[in-house]
Amino acid sequence: MTPSDGQGDRPSVAAAALALLVGLAGPSCHRAPHLMRGDAAAVVVVQRPRDAGGPPPVAEREPNNTPAQAQPLTWAGTPPATAVKGTIDRTGAGRVADVDVFKIVVPGQHTVVSSDAGHAADALIEAKRLSVVINPEAGLALAVELLDDTERVVKTVAGGPGEMVGLPNMAVSPGCTYYVRAKGAPTSKGRGSVDAGALGGGSYHMALLLLDFEFADEREPNDRPESAGEMFWQGRSALVAGLFGWHRDEDWYRLPIDAIEPGWVLNLDLEGVEGVAAGLAVNDSAGRKIVVVRGRKGERLTLHNLVLPHVAGDAGVSAVGGRWWYLVVRAEGGLDRERRYVLHAEAALPDARGGFETEPNDDADHASSLADGTTTGYLPVGDVDVFRYLAGEPRALDIDVSPPSRVRVRLEVLRARGGQVLAEAVAAKGRNTVSIVGLSCPAEPILIRLSQGKHDGNASEPYALRVTSRPLHSDAGKGE
Repeated sequence: MTPSDGQGDRPSVAAAALALLVGLAGPSCHRAPHLMRGDAAAVVVVQRPRDAGGPPPVAEREPNNTPAQAQPLTWAGTPPATAVKGTIDRTGAGRVADVDVFKIVVPGQHTVVSSDAGHAADALIEAKRLSVVINPEAGLALAVELLDDTERVVKTVAGGPGEMVGLPNMAVSPGCTYYVRAKGAPTSKGRGSVDAGALGGGSYHMALLLLDFEFADEREPNDRPESAGEMFWQGRSALVAGLFGWHRDEDWYRLPIDAIEPGWVLNLDLEGVEGVAAGLAVNDSAGRKIVVVRGRKGERLTLHNLVLPHVAGDAGVSAVGGRWWYLVVRAEGGLDRERRYVLHAEAALPDARGGFETEPNDDADHASSLADGTTTGYLPVGDVDVFRYLAGEPRALDIDVSPPSRVRVRLEVLRARGGQVLAEAVAAKGRNTVSIVGLSCPAEPILIRLSQGKHDGNASEPYALRVTSRPLHSDAGKGE
């Protein structure tokens, strides 16, 4: 793989390759994967069924305000589905006091998970994907909650007036009891106020569906380090597919890095979903952010040449249970309960053709090494790239940067010691090349800093940074 080819033969998100993982381990298993040289075998994704259809809805029956009073729902059809038609009522004062609770039992026999990795793997394979979608009438703002058999809230999602809300990919265990609770949602004003439509209340339609997970599917809840989903290596690659199921949906994945060989780097690609603006972050094993990129709606995000830790004490090295990084995918704007994003991780040697930025490199302490020649990199929204250049003797430097579309690049040259600005150039428009010619470079480290205009950024097209040096003559001076 090279930075510029973008893995051109990779399918689009609708037909992205997902690994059929052999020897699947559960969340409690921390065995390091064996990384083989060479590409992982490609397999074809089978599109999941649409979360639609099912039997006619049953009528809600009151009282059903608590789990003890929950109305049981019965599954029917293949895949199992059920639906209900309900109403959220107001009091005479116009306040929403009504809460509707429904009881479901997942078909099958419950598997008791022990510390044995095999049992954990069996439970992971047997888990079912529960999809809950509530469609309220205009003006009715609802929240939907999933509770386990101890009445602990597993996940809550709220919507605005008339907005459909749902939990599209919750992991539930066969043989276990769960509760689904519908209630009035806080409005944007907060402070617990709600809008349940007309004074008399409002109606809603709720549909529930049970599906099988694919091995590389995201399983909710996974919105924090403690509940992060596992990514598994097949050869040099690891893949996961997920859904931007609600506004600001955040999905955490734990990627083992023990088996990646010293000197190799990590490349990440997030195939986006049309209509959703995504973010991709890398955090160390303690949850500290290493690097983050954000894109526009539908934009593919890339993080290439991530330098991996191999020395005790580096970020990402855990004293217990091996080493890992957390990969965090976030819906910055929009949602989509049907079309999946695909996150692909690849362990690779640095680009054999040379020059590519290493991440993180947002400041002087993490600056990428730079030499004469062409270096490429990415400037997503809000990103800054810093390079460290050292000449063995005073030289004259010519520096130019060719940015991609939507990036008005700013080029600065600074002394590494003290941060004095030696020269700078700013592009007036996106794609405009900027240059600094004949810069007198001292025989000491300098920093070359690339940034961009406010709200600029391009996470899928690289820039090219070119540096040429020559002997410094007495009449050499600074360029523009």
